[in-house]
Amino acid sequence: MANNTTSLYIDNLSIRLMTTRGKRITKLADMPLDVDLSQIDTPEVEAKLVEKIKYLFQSNHIGSKKIILGISGLRCLTRPIVLPELPKAMLEEAITREARRVLPVPVEQLYLSWQIMAASEGKIQAFIVGIPRQIADPVIKVVTEAGFKPYIMDIKPLALARLSRETSAIIVDVQPSEFDIIVLMKGMPQPIRTVPFSKETTSLRDRLVIVKDELQRTIQFFNTNNPENKIQSGASLLVSGEIVDESELFDYLGGDLGLKVTPLASPLKCLKQLDPSHHLVNVGLTLKELVSDASPITPNFNTLPLPYQPKQVSMNRLMAIPAIGIAVVMIALLAMTVQSAAANIDKAQNALDANVVVIEKKSAQKKELSNNIAAMESKLAALEASRTNYTGALNSLVSTGNKMNTDLTTTLNNAVTDLDISRMTLSADTISLSGSASGEQQVFQYVRKLTSTGRYDEITIGSIRSIPDSSENDSMAVSYALSIKLKGIGK
Repeated sequence: MANNTTSLYIDNLSIRLMTTRGKRITKLADMPLDVDLSQIDTPEVEAKLVEKIKYLFQSNHIGSKKIILGISGLRCLTRPIVLPELPKAMLEEAITREARRVLPVPVEQLYLSWQIMAASEGKIQAFIVGIPRQIADPVIKVVTEAGFKPYIMDIKPLALARLSRETSAIIVDVQPSEFDIIVLMKGMPQPIRTVPFSKETTSLRDRLVIVKDELQRTIQFFNTNNPENKIQSGASLLVSGEIVDESELFDYLGGDLGLKVTPLASPLKCLKQLDPSHHLVNVGLTLKELVSDASPITPNFNTLPLPYQPKQVSMNRLMAIPAIGIAVVMIALLAMTVQSAAANIDKAQNALDANVVVIEKKSAQKKELSNNIAAMESKLAALEASRTNYTGALNSLVSTGNKMNTDLTTTLNNAVTDLDISRMTLSADTISLSGSASGEQQVFQYVRKLTSTGRYDEITIGSIRSIPDSSENDSMAVSYALSIKLKGIGK
């Protein structure tokens, strides 16, 4: 049975919707949207966007709630990187450190995702994507409030690159407010550029002058940095967007650069009355589910930020699982010990009764039988002692597990307003946590609340430092780190 897929692409000018059944496009729809998605700062604007999304789905009779979401590549960052081969447990820290080095924006302002491309000769090749939080958060929020559940996300340049049938080519997409330039070399998109037009640039011809100039600079930059893999004359230039309807401008854009210009095409089937040429981003999003029909470009991973992916098991449950598992094992061992002891007791009692009869009948064997009875009673005492030890150990484990769970719950439940906990670790007797807050007072208030619970021996503020606030005002937020020593753990 063919799978149904729904993709939704949102940028500052429009919302574009597409549904497919298997490899066939069944519906295309779009709606104008004149709003800067990074400036959604009032409930009224949010409500209008939510209603527009709902109306677009309802008016086209689309009932699907699960969607593949696409956003513009504007202000998004991509890089191929090379690292020394490392254990899997160290990859996240190493990639984050490298992202701090190569990206021009602090990683704290981005949702960072990546894919390992290859590993050979002691090196790892990876591809990273950084999406600004101030762009991703409002888009995902309004889509979710409209009743839809994004389960995959991608940026427009990577979605368009997925349509290329060539591993080495240049893609140019021209829209009214922005344009994208993607250089594909051996299946790897590098570099990727999304450039906004100024509001004064209105005509397509004026915009193409800017596009052509940026295209020439991008090719020169790539050839300078990749002398062994230069873009040669006759390379393919695949175009999409507004220029598709102006074929007489193809030669203007690529002729002077020696490029062979052709329209970027959809590999999906559709009815004649449907024109997918202005929904190619949606096509690229859908191809994330149709890998066999996508282009041979290497990166293909989910850029949906981790906080918006399906929820994982809560921390309390994660902490409870080991304690419960240990308790179950201990109870099972105790039950086996008790059963064995009971069986041995019954056996000893039967032997004792038999010996009494033998003593009465054979007094000559009294000494030997008495020794047997003493040995059996000694074994019984040892079994009883073992049972007592196991019971004590079990009670201690249950008590410690309950206390640890209560300490973690207290730490989370006492968080104050405007303070986020982004990372928490638990050692033998210490909880270490870190995060961000709107100011130092929130951190101090949180420490006072934790202290007032009386559950901790000591609370140490490891660090408090200012960080830029992502809101519109000029205030400074802070990041912090706390070390909380637990009472009685390990004692």
